[in-house]
Amino acid sequence: MDRRSLSGWCLGSAAIHAAAAGLSGCMGGGAIQPDRSVFGLDGNYQRFEYAMDIEEAFDRTAKVFQEAGYRLDVADRATGEISGQRGRVGGASTDKGLKFYALILPASQGRSQVAVKVVQVIGRGSVINSTQTELIQSDGQMYQYLFRRIANVTLHDARPTPELPAAKP
Repeated sequence: MDRRSLSGWCLGSAAIHAAAAGLSGCMGGGAIQPDRSVFGLDGNYQRFEYAMDIEEAFDRTAKVFQEAGYRLDVADRATGEISGQRGRVGGASTDKGLKFYALILPASQGRSQVAVKVVQVIGRGSVINSTQTELIQSDGQMYQYLFRRIANVTLHDARPTPELPAAKP
């Protein structure tokens, strides 16, 4: 081997080792974080305000979606973000599933606001060549039902809801 080919081989070998070291650092034991940009509050979120604090609204919202069969991906009390999915998303030739994104936000005087976006996911193709289409659901009745369920869900450790004063005859 002459000097030029040896130095070229060393540079090539060093580049391969550097790339491998970089990739192995990416594949370390760190947890994969979900993309939090989907929680950007935009016009696609349906909102409802409750006369309860954000902690209770958070617990009720998470429970309603879990009872509906969603697997929670994110449930972060510090940011008020909850997301999850249910149904088949990927795999067969025409899979359908649902995802949701919820933000629990403080409102005035100890109240809370729940903002929710439900997305239908339609996957097509095979494992190698697949596409996904996401359709934001905008059915007002569906969201009204959801917000009513959040208001009426019972928690084991929920505080009693204050009674309304009795109507005077």
